[in-house]
Amino acid sequence: MATSSDSSGITRRGALRTAGALAAALPVVAAGAGVAVAKPPPLPIGPAIPPGRQVNLTPILSQDQFPIGAVWPPPPSQITQARIQEMKDSGVNFFITGNYLDDGYIVTRALSMADAVGGMHVIVRDDHDIANLAHWFTITDDRSVPMSISTADAVAMANRAFGTYVSHPSFAGFSLLEDTEPWSYNQLTATVAALRAANPYYLRYSNLPPGTGPGYQASVLEYVGKAGAQMLSFDRYPMLSDGTVDPDYVNNWADMRAAGAQAGLPVWGFIQTVGFDGHRSPSYDDIAWQVNTSLAYGCKGVQYFTYWTPTPERGHNFQPAMIDSLGRKTQHYYDVQDINTGTLAGLGNKLRAMTSESVTHANESTAPARTARFGPDNFVTDTSGNAVVLSRFVDKAGDRWLLVVNRSNTAAAKATVKLRSSSVARVNQFDSRSSKLSAQRDAGGLSISLRPGASTLYQLTKH
Repeated sequence: MATSSDSSGITRRGALRTAGALAAALPVVAAGAGVAVAKPPPLPIGPAIPPGRQVNLTPILSQDQFPIGAVWPPPPSQITQARIQEMKDSGVNFFITGNYLDDGYIVTRALSMADAVGGMHVIVRDDHDIANLAHWFTITDDRSVPMSISTADAVAMANRAFGTYVSHPSFAGFSLLEDTEPWSYNQLTATVAALRAANPYYLRYSNLPPGTGPGYQASVLEYVGKAGAQMLSFDRYPMLSDGTVDPDYVNNWADMRAAGAQAGLPVWGFIQTVGFDGHRSPSYDDIAWQVNTSLAYGCKGVQYFTYWTPTPERGHNFQPAMIDSLGRKTQHYYDVQDINTGTLAGLGNKLRAMTSESVTHANESTAPARTARFGPDNFVTDTSGNAVVLSRFVDKAGDRWLLVVNRSNTAAAKATVKLRSSSVARVNQFDSRSSKLSAQRDAGGLSISLRPGASTLYQLTKH
C-alpha cells in the first residue's frame, strides 16, 4: 500500500521540518574554549491581543475566499516583497513558514513582507516557544516530572509567542505539530489550553498523517476532542513514480470527509506538485485531478507541497517544484496558477459555503473500498458512460448542486446523468472562470464531457 510515509515512518512533510525543530531544542554551544558568544537582543514582545486591532474571528477560516496554501516558501535570502507578490500571483493566499524560516527575526521579516503585499496570511511553525510547548516539555504542575513546565509558565510562553507576531495583520496562527500521531494528543491538549488562555482566536494548526479505515476515523475524532481542533488537515501524495495513482488517496478522503462531517469541521488536503522518492513530477492533469477530487469530497482548503524546491541536503531526491532551487518559475507554477485562478477562485469559492451532502462513484467496475457506489436517489436516477464521481452539495438557500468529476487523470470522460423530474425543474451549469450560470435545455438529463482530471458543476432547482 503506497502512502506518503517512508519506511522510517516519517512523512515527507515531517522530514522537511525535522532539522528546524531539532535546532529549536538544542542548547547554544560556545565556539571554543574562552570564546564568548554574544546573544542577540531580545525580540520585541507585545500583548497577545494588540491594542487597536480587533481579532475575534480565526484568520483564514473566516476569510471570504477559498484557502489556498503553500508549504516550503522562499528561503530567508529570498523572502522579499517581490517574492511574496509572486506567490500571491500564483493564487496562493497563505503559506506555512519553513525552508529555514525558523528564527524569530526571519519570521517577523517574512510577516512584514506579507503585510506589505496584503491579502496573504502566514502560519508560523518552529517558533521556539511553541516548539517547546508542543514538542519538548511536558506541561504539568507536578514538579517531579522530568523536563516539565507548569501550566502558568506554559501560558506565559504562549503569551510571549503571540506577542512576537500579532502586530502583523498577516499573522494567522501557529503550526503546532505535523504528522500528528495519537501518542502526541495529550501533550497537544495541554498546549492548546495554554494557547487558548493567551489568545483564543488565532489558528492552532496541526496536520494529520495519511490513513484509512474505521480505526483511522476514530483516531481523527479522538484528535478533534483532545486538540480542540478548529479544522482538519491531512497529507497524502498520490502521484507515484510508476505512473499509477495511489488507490488509497480517494479512500483517505472518504474517511476524512466522514470524520469531518461528524466533528462539524472543515477539512483541508494537500496537493502534490513535486516529484520525490517514489513519486513522479505531476502533470497539469494530475494536479487538476487532485484538486477536483478533493473538492468532490468536500475539501474546504488546499495546501501545495511544495512551493519552493527543497535543496539536495534535505534528501528524498526532490525534483523542481513550483519554483526551482534557483528561484525560477517552472511549469508547475503556471499549472497551479491556472487551476487556482480558474477552478479554485470560481468553483472552490462557490462550494466553500455549501454543505457536502453525498459522494458516490458511478460507472466504475471496481470502486475504491471506502467509497460509496452510485445508486438512484431523490435527484439522480441513472448514469452511464465513463467513470465519474457524483458529489452533491446543498447551499444556504436549500438548492442542490451536483459536481461531476472525471475519475481519470489520463483520459477524457463522457457520461450521461439522468435527473428526477419531481425534484429538478431547472438545471444551470456553473462556469468556474466567469462564475456565471447558464441554463441547460434538458432538465431531465445531462450529457457531460470532461478532460482528464476535470470537473463541472450544476445547480439543480425545483422552480
